[in-house]
Amino acid sequence: MKNKDIKSMPIHPQTQQKKATREEEAKVIQLIVFNLGDEEYGADIGQVREIIRTGTITPIPDSPDFIKGVSNVRGEIPVIIDLKARFFLPSSKRDVEDRHIVITEQEKSIFGLLVDEVTEVLRIPETDIKSAPELVTRTDREYVNGVITLENRLIILLDLSKVLSSEELARLTEFSQRHRSAEEKRQMKEQHVEVSAKAEAKEAEAETEEPQPEQKEPSLAGS
Repeated sequence: MKNKDIKSMPIHPQTQQKKATREEEAKVIQLIVFNLGDEEYGADIGQVREIIRTGTITPIPDSPDFIKGVSNVRGEIPVIIDLKARFFLPSSKRDVEDRHIVITEQEKSIFGLLVDEVTEVLRIPETDIKSAPELVTRTDREYVNGVITLENRLIILLDLSKVLSSEELARLTEFSQRHRSAEEKRQMKEQHVEVSAKAEAKEAEAETEEPQPEQKEPSLAGS
């Protein structure tokens, strides 16, 4: 049979159906779903190494606010990043020990992403991922690959390679350090104003106090 005959051969309907099924299966992706406050986020399971409970975290001196420190995970030392602080989301009173850490490797470095809770592994068709509408999330759209709607749920799909790029971390570190420096200066100024106010109040109180008459010792009669 000639090549042109092969190219022109009609494909049996059953064969077409099997091919379509394989293509649909190839487009199914798995996501790790987790909570940050009142929002749900997802990350491609291919970007996630493992999920662990929060253990001992050793702080790093002079590190930015979103870096909680480092932890020992079976001999590896990932940097632990608080995603809520990373995205400037409101912090909660939830204890760190009750939260989860998503371990990921980006640019040959190990990171641990501190999240409130990992809730499930979700399998969805890739076609279910839609573009993120404007103002749909408080997270920078630069890190969002899209959104997924399931009934009354909205899951924001993150690209961890963009969230944890070396350039972005360097930029955020510089920003956070400037913010911390400004915050320290503000606190020092407030403390100085408070000390000055207390000193002035003490001086004013001393000025308003009436001088007490000098007490003379009684003299002995006939002395």
